[in-house]
Amino acid sequence: MQSYNHSMTRIRLRQPIFPILIAFMFGLQLMQPSRAWMIWLAAVTGIFVSAYLWARSLGGNLQLRRETRLGWVQVGGQIEERITLSNASLFPASWVQFEDQSTLPDFNASKSTSISAGFFEQWTLTATCKQRGSFYLGGAKILTGDPFGIFEVTIHASQRTSILVLPQTAILPDMLVAPSGSYGDGQPRRNALQQTIHASTVREYAYGDSTRMIHWPTTARTNKVFVRLMESAPEGDWWILLDLDQRNMLGQGWDSVEEQSVTLAASFADRGLRLRKSVGLISNSHELVWLPPQKGEGQRWEIMQALATAKPGNLELSTVLERTQSSLGKHHSLIVVTASTKLDWLKTLLPLSKRGIIPTVILLDAFTYGGKVSAENVAANLQLRGIKCHIIPRGMIELPKTPTQKNSHWKWHATPTGEIVPIRN
Repeated sequence: MQSYNHSMTRIRLRQPIFPILIAFMFGLQLMQPSRAWMIWLAAVTGIFVSAYLWARSLGGNLQLRRETRLGWVQVGGQIEERITLSNASLFPASWVQFEDQSTLPDFNASKSTSISAGFFEQWTLTATCKQRGSFYLGGAKILTGDPFGIFEVTIHASQRTSILVLPQTAILPDMLVAPSGSYGDGQPRRNALQQTIHASTVREYAYGDSTRMIHWPTTARTNKVFVRLMESAPEGDWWILLDLDQRNMLGQGWDSVEEQSVTLAASFADRGLRLRKSVGLISNSHELVWLPPQKGEGQRWEIMQALATAKPGNLELSTVLERTQSSLGKHHSLIVVTASTKLDWLKTLLPLSKRGIIPTVILLDAFTYGGKVSAENVAANLQLRGIKCHIIPRGMIELPKTPTQKNSHWKWHATPTGEIVPIRN
């Protein structure tokens, strides 16, 4: 991915004494003609004009080129950019100050250098992305000028490249999601409503069993009617409800309720999509998120993109549940990721089971983040009502490890046409 500078150039006079001095000597020459005044006038004017032409030439011939190899990356991944600043002028740039305006945290390409006429300066930067979000690489202010310091040239390079840093995903081996064909403890239910289930064993026919469940091979072999005993292993859709109520956002940086909640939501979305389930996302972030359940990589990108830019909002979890319950459909698994220690949202959560929407609550323990109330009370109320609940204490999800490398995995290759392209070592 390459970008060239679309620039605006401004030349500023740094030493206003020069035009004043030229005007003063010119006046003296008019009033008292002298060869000495003429020599001084010619020398100062020559320096002034030369400095202007020098600065003007640099302003029109300093060229910036930025090349990046990625448009998106996950938290913990690396971004690499190569910057080339070339001087096509006939005059050398004795001093150049490059001020980078990229918004990606911990990425600073600013540099001070000098570039001879017809030469270029090139440097490569690598940064580890530690914060999710939408950022820009690019935008720069280039300062230079003539060697006499009379004029200053400011070049504003406006070209920018968008970089999306997606949330990290974590391995969650012990966090089971209650399937929508069962309630609470996930035990099998006879005559489960889902069709995507399988038979675990057979038993003798009992009054009230559906004739569709008769297992004919066993019935023929034993001369008794047997029916299939279905084990609930439904392929119901997953709804992930990410609670980003700003009143519950404790902690700072990665070690905060906000970042841990987003990571958990991303991890469950990744797990569900890998299991080939339809996964949807709801969030009371600053901009409300509503993504209906879908399958495939397209849905993964939509969810990760929404999570990358999600910020805390003002809407409470109970309000979100009230507003969305009628739109959740039937027979889905609802995964609620929250740090709320209130109990008012339970009143809305419990009736959802009547429509086959089975909740699983991922409860971040606010007390371990500096809150005043432990999650144990909320968890006890949930479990008392048969709702699966997993408590997540602070520090359970670790910061993504920063990849260490001595040399870049990429190098730059010049094609026969003169194009510079990145290739992997």
